[in-house]
Amino acid sequence: MNLKTRLNLFLEKIQGFLKNFLQACRFKEGGFLEENGSGNLYWAKSLALEASPKNTFLLDKALENGVETPELWRLKGESLMHQGQFFEANNCFDRALRLSPKDAVALDSKGYCLYKLGYYEIALSCFIQALTLRPRDPEILTNTGICLCHLGRYMEALNYFEKALQNGGCSPTLWNNKGFCLAKLGRYQEAYQAYKIALECGEYESVDLLCNVAAALVGIGAYREALYYFDRALQMDSEDPLLLNNVAVCLEEQGRYDLALKCYEKALSYVSDNLTYLYNKGVCLARMKCWEEALHCLEEVVAREPNHTAAWGELGAIYLAQGKSEKALICYNRALGLIK
Repeated sequence: MNLKTRLNLFLEKIQGFLKNFLQACRFKEGGFLEENGSGNLYWAKSLALEASPKNTFLLDKALENGVETPELWRLKGESLMHQGQFFEANNCFDRALRLSPKDAVALDSKGYCLYKLGYYEIALSCFIQALTLRPRDPEILTNTGICLCHLGRYMEALNYFEKALQNGGCSPTLWNNKGFCLAKLGRYQEAYQAYKIALECGEYESVDLLCNVAAALVGIGAYREALYYFDRALQMDSEDPLLLNNVAVCLEEQGRYDLALKCYEKALSYVSDNLTYLYNKGVCLARMKCWEEALHCLEEVVAREPNHTAAWGELGAIYLAQGKSEKALICYNRALGLIK
């Protein structure tokens, strides 16, 4: 056995070692269960007060005249929160809590504002404190679980969602976020069931929730069924680049490369600098054996992101398929982090 043959056999072993890892990277970077609707957590928050100039005016007048009660500060906070003024709303809830420290609604609302401002740990402490006052409140339980999701504590979050369901919670938000946790834990069949319930008990379909159902189906390898939900989502928003990317990955798994390529190109027409979509386009072209076009895409990816492991691995696979063993070895070493 000559040196070249031994080198090719060695490279094929490396390729087999990297194959599953690269596929996992691709789905992660492609957006499934990371960037699409599955990653967007929906709050079960429902505001008691509709924000309007009249309501805000009356609240302000009462407070200016020295009529300070926890209820007034809470209502003003809810009005501001409804308008997206979370910092100002949080200050109002603080005022309410100074007057009534055991106001569970104010604590929950304060937690919501802090969550929206990105202070997840502090928000979580507010929700936990609110639960000491209302341990069976499904909305507070749901919000606690969502906050834990953002902190990556999925098993704990799942426990809170289960408690919310046991205590009468049944909103699409709750089921959607339960599905999210299950998907993050790799329990895709259960995630699919949860997402389906969320979809069925909602008043209207949303693109994100349809994508969540599809993503869970991708997780269990049910690509044809996933495309059914992706198609429904595309009918609602045909210009979402992430949705187009995920549809393309799903089409590829069915061997429908020409259609997948069109979806990647359309996604890139909206966000030309997105390396995920460019990488996925390169992989699709490689599967079609369009070597030069694939190399062009993947070389651009590693030029802009030198530590892109998956792209280096795919480059190695292309060079190996072309019989360029030495180039393949360099790329595989880069993928494995053995050289810089």
